[in-house]
Amino acid sequence: MANNNPPFSKSFVLKTTSRHMRRSVDISIRKSYDRMSDFPGDSTKKQEIFETLDVLHKMRKLLDDFQEHNKHLFKDN
Repeated sequence: MANNNPPFSKSFVLKTTSRHMRRSVDISIRKSYDRMSDFPGDSTKKQEIFETLDVLHKMRKLLDDFQEHNKHLFKDN
């Protein structure tokens, strides 16, 4: 009986997942920044946007640091 399952690669799954996560965070950063112009006189809402951007940038840094410190997980064997 032949095995018809596609091959599995941990590094491929992790690289793909991290790429999608990074792209999602980058999109959220861009869209959040673009919303600043929607609240020209609302300093409370602008503060919330800045706080959101701060957290998103920290998330991106965490992703980058994780990849940097775990290179062995992202290498093809």
